[in-house]
Amino acid sequence: MVNSVSGSGQSFPRLTRRPRRGYFPVLYLLLKVVSAVGMGLVLKRADARSLERLPLIRTNYAVAAIIGFIASVALGQAHISGPAALLAAVTGILFVAGLLIWARAIQAAGLALSVVAMRTAVVIPLFAAVLIWHEQPSILEVAGSFVALIALALVLSDVASRQSPVGDEITAKACTERTEPQDETPRQARNDRAARGAERDTKTETEPESLPADRRPPSATANRRRVALSGARGSLLTGNSRAARGPSARLWLLLLFIVEGLVMIPALVFRKELPLNETLPFQTVIFVSAFFVTTMLYYTRKPRVDPDTLKWGALLGTANLGNYLFLVLALTVLPGLAVYPVIAASEVGLLAVAGVVLWKEKVGIRSWLGIALAVIAIVLIQLGKAAA
Repeated sequence: MVNSVSGSGQSFPRLTRRPRRGYFPVLYLLLKVVSAVGMGLVLKRADARSLERLPLIRTNYAVAAIIGFIASVALGQAHISGPAALLAAVTGILFVAGLLIWARAIQAAGLALSVVAMRTAVVIPLFAAVLIWHEQPSILEVAGSFVALIALALVLSDVASRQSPVGDEITAKACTERTEPQDETPRQARNDRAARGAERDTKTETEPESLPADRRPPSATANRRRVALSGARGSLLTGNSRAARGPSARLWLLLLFIVEGLVMIPALVFRKELPLNETLPFQTVIFVSAFFVTTMLYYTRKPRVDPDTLKWGALLGTANLGNYLFLVLALTVLPGLAVYPVIAASEVGLLAVAGVVLWKEKVGIRSWLGIALAVIAIVLIQLGKAAA
């Protein structure tokens, strides 16, 4: 998941503590999946409510940093070394980019398809481990990487071939109904009005200098531009603009794949080169760094902030930290061989189903096949990691 040190491609130290019995293992797994799914649902819901992304994400990092600091102190992990702090500060910049791109990918391509691009990015840190540390991936990891790339290719090809935008079908229908004429004027009368309007637009365009600049009526070109801008603003609400079609959706999914993979690499560096007992402070410093980055962007743009933005941003921040924290807790009581496949399959499957069921996203046959292959790929990769 974006903004989690764990990521799909990371693992944590195997603890020698005997696994506890009872409901704690299942509870930790459940809370981890709920947190990860919650992040996607909050971003989708915030987009549907047309909330400003930057204040939302800034609030998310503020809340996550505060909770992370409190958890670090409570668990006696308040110390962090200089190299780890520097790496975390740089990683915070990638976190901001990753979360912003994920939010935009959800708008352009839908929640169901964005989670495939995000989760299949696990192949990037695998390649980095081979190139930088000369690791030898297992057969399962190699097979999972090829399946992940096939899954991503299927999703991208399905988006490219689709003629209608992906998004909230109900909202799109409502918007279409609002654009239809509300009176019962006969069709011929409406056609006559349209013809007169086109004639006025043509006259205005051909004789623009006949009136003072401040009294000239808007031209047809200007009208079309206003309509285009209105559609772009509407896409921030529903994700159903023409900008969400083919090339744009593919671009955002591909960017999400790349940035999410890059986000995982610093976590891989931390796991291999730095003290693992600084994991929670490392995550907290990442959130603090990301908060400062979003604060600078916020005062540059000064977007509108309302109580809804603060509320959903706080929920996003809580889910963001829980996505990482409950994974760590689950690994203290269960082996990675059991934890990673269950989490990966659950998160991809639930987010895909949520996008289709709750927001009526249109997912083609190739995309469904890509979702299924993404689950298989992640399970194979994690099984290969756990067995290594």
